[in-house]
Amino acid sequence: MIVNWNGRPFLGPCLEALRRQTWGDFEVILVDNASTDGSPRWVAEHFPEVRLIVHPRNLGFAEGCNSGMAEARGEFLLLLNNDTQAEPAFVEALLEVAGQDRRIGLVGGVLVFARRPEYVASAGIRMQWDGVALDLWAGRRREELPDGPQEIFGPSGGAALIRRSLLEEVGPFRPEFFAYLEDVDLAWRARLSGWRAFLAPQAVVHHVYSATGGQDSPWKSFYLARNRWLVLFLNLPAGLWLRYAPLILAYDLAACAYGLFSGRHEIWRGRLAALRMLPRLWPERRAVQRRRRVPLREIVRLLSPPLSPWETLRLRREISRLAGGSLP
Repeated sequence: MIVNWNGRPFLGPCLEALRRQTWGDFEVILVDNASTDGSPRWVAEHFPEVRLIVHPRNLGFAEGCNSGMAEARGEFLLLLNNDTQAEPAFVEALLEVAGQDRRIGLVGGVLVFARRPEYVASAGIRMQWDGVALDLWAGRRREELPDGPQEIFGPSGGAALIRRSLLEEVGPFRPEFFAYLEDVDLAWRARLSGWRAFLAPQAVVHHVYSATGGQDSPWKSFYLARNRWLVLFLNLPAGLWLRYAPLILAYDLAACAYGLFSGRHEIWRGRLAALRMLPRLWPERRAVQRRRRVPLREIVRLLSPPLSPWETLRLRREISRLAGGSLP
């Protein structure tokens, strides 16, 4: 299933790659979020096998995915960014890992940079003690990936296989997120409920990094800042708030200071927007915590120590270089 917003230049290569899959028993659903570039008409003409869902307004990635998943008929739901090209064994490799255990509810593929496919863009979610979610193994060479399946916190929503029964238990993406970190929120809910997540190293897609949202756009920065706090408020158990609050708050104070002094006001405006949303999300937090089936020590095992500010800056610059951007 592919969510699209004015991504017509990417759709041809993306859909052609799906035609070449070694596993052919699947349907392709394209959800169009009010594109103005003629995407739906072009897809209907050139890829008549694709099921089209066209919305009159932009629902965002999260709700767009939900509308497509509600129409899908299979036991597994595969999310794929519109700016990707899957290698031929992609679908087969994901299903092979998912079939190893019925409690594997999430399986992630490997996203490599389209311009530098020897380097990894994301192999899943690296969830840190300070509440920061980064792309796992970003910037490392593809040859360094493990040979077989490896447990991860959760997959990137740009290349993720989801078991339908997981969604029936913990719910789909939250529409409030609109875009960014909705995959992190779903991974938290799944993990708290006892579901497992694995990486399928042989399931590879080539990704044009941030083609829709822009690598460092104010729009993207706002939603990342806002949704980070929504993820933590909704999912982090009270015991881990007590343990990690100093790290979480230190990160946010530093980020807000940077936003104020650099003129990147969306960084602190996103956090203020999140604070205004918290009271009405309190019932949802209670529901998530009531569903928790795993002890705190199991959750801690899945989290990673935070990178230093210098390591984080170096990583951002490296990702920008590999993606073909120009971050300072």
